[in-house]
Amino acid sequence: MIQPSRFFGLLGAWWLVVAPTPAEALEVSFGVSVGGIQVGIDPTVAVSPFGGLLWRTESGFLLEAHNMFSILPGSRVGFHDRTSATLGYTWQSGDLSLGPSLSFYSMLACGPVICRRVEGVAPGGHAQADWHFKGPLGVSVSANVAWYGGVSLALPGGAAVMVTAGPILRLEM
Repeated sequence: MIQPSRFFGLLGAWWLVVAPTPAEALEVSFGVSVGGIQVGIDPTVAVSPFGGLLWRTESGFLLEAHNMFSILPGSRVGFHDRTSATLGYTWQSGDLSLGPSLSFYSMLACGPVICRRVEGVAPGGHAQADWHFKGPLGVSVSANVAWYGGVSLALPGGAAVMVTAGPILRLEM
């Protein structure tokens, strides 16, 4: 557990980096990714529309709020909705960010013996890289690890990993 004095010191240092953000540094991005989620022992396809709001500083640091709603198709449709707040670094043609996430989910999970629907809220960690190769068009790759709590025969490890990639459109404001 981090001490309150250290937490507020880090928060103050972060504010010094982010505070000089110019007004034109606000960006909105959105797109659709396709990838997979590993919940239990069986991987599942995920189709994931997403959107994000990114603030750049003159020094290249960034703060991003990002949401991805994943639809898990199949015989028993599921969903995984993840929101993250990340810090990172940006340059002219891309950015890289890392931070905590919170997921809401309802999906089929299979363990070694049984398959069941699992539902709940899971804290996690999120990493994302975006590369803009043609003006506002680009590609986004993200990875998320979430820890699902509770006791479940279908999900004995309690962890889920999601990796997605897809096109992204960046709009500067």
